Amino acid sequence: MLEIDIDEALTPIAREMSHRADDILELRDAARFRSDPGRCLSCYFKLLSNSTQSRVKAATPLRKWLEQHLVVVAKDGYMRELERLPLSLDADEIEEYCQQIITTFQEDRSYQHISDIELSFQFKQDVAFAG
Repeated sequence: MLEIDIDEALTPIAREMSHRADDILELRDAARFRSDPGRCLSCYFKLLSNSTQSRVKAATPLRKWLEQHLVVVAKDGYMRELERLPLSLDADEIEEYCQQIITTFQEDRSYQHISDIELSFQFKQDVAFAG
C-alpha cells in the first residue's frame, strides 16, 4: 500500500468542511510535526461531530491515515510498556472511543495484578512517515 501524506488525507475533508479550517489546520500541524497524537484524534472527532454521510466519506482518507500512524500504548505504574493496540476509529465521538479502549483493557486483558495502567496515544515508530 502506498503511503499517503497528511495533506492528501486532509484534502477531501477540507473541501467538504472549509468552515472548520481551524480544526483542520490544528490537526495538520500536530500530524506533520508528530507533536500531539491526542490533538490529532480530538480534532478528527470534532470534525466528524454532527456530520453528514458525505462528510464521513470525505474523512475516510484521514481516518485511514490516523489508523496507520497512531497506536494506543498501555504502560504500568512503573512506565513499563505493556502493550500497543492499533487504532480502529469505530466511534462517533472521542469519549466513546476512549471508553471502548478502557473497556477492552478491563474486560479483554489479564492485567488484574496491575493496579495502575496508563493509556496514551502515540505515533508509531515503525511507519515510514509522510508528513
